Amino acid sequence: MKRKGLMLLDALMALLLLSALAALMAPLAGSWLTALEMGTARTKLSETGLFAMDFMVEKIRNNRRPMAKAVNGDSYDYAAITDNGTDGTYRFFVDREKLKIQLYNDTIQPITGEHTGPESDVFLPGEGHLFRQEGGGPVRISFTMYRQMKGRDLDFETSVIPYADFYEKGKVYE
Repeated sequence: MKRKGLMLLDALMALLLLSALAALMAPLAGSWLTALEMGTARTKLSETGLFAMDFMVEKIRNNRRPMAKAVNGDSYDYAAITDNGTDGTYRFFVDREKLKIQLYNDTIQPITGEHTGPESDVFLPGEGHLFRQEGGGPVRISFTMYRQMKGRDLDFETSVIPYADFYEKGKVYE
């Protein structure tokens, strides 16, 4: 009989120690989950921003027409080959927290964003304008990806020289 009571006391003591250990670990688990959520949000912002940047750089670099004037705004027109093999005009522009592209046939497609309404991840032009170019120099692209609910943001910035400007397409070489 003494043995049964002693086992019950051992079981209660083990339960008490486990519950104390669980109470000590709860704040650590909460901070771990918060860090995991922050990392996931930052990764999604980074992936979206890098995709948008890479897409814009590729299209601007391969622009088939040299720039006629300086660019300073939230839209950029470039020429590319259409489905029927001719040159068509495409346009990048910002519309309600999203980067979009207008195709040569006036169809509009989003590059960033997942929903038709307000976005959780917002695309914002950087330092006033998304695109800046002065006199045949490089096109500077600057934007911020912003997470609405958590207030986190990532800035993206690069420069690219369109091949048509770099090689002075249409001019005679001497």
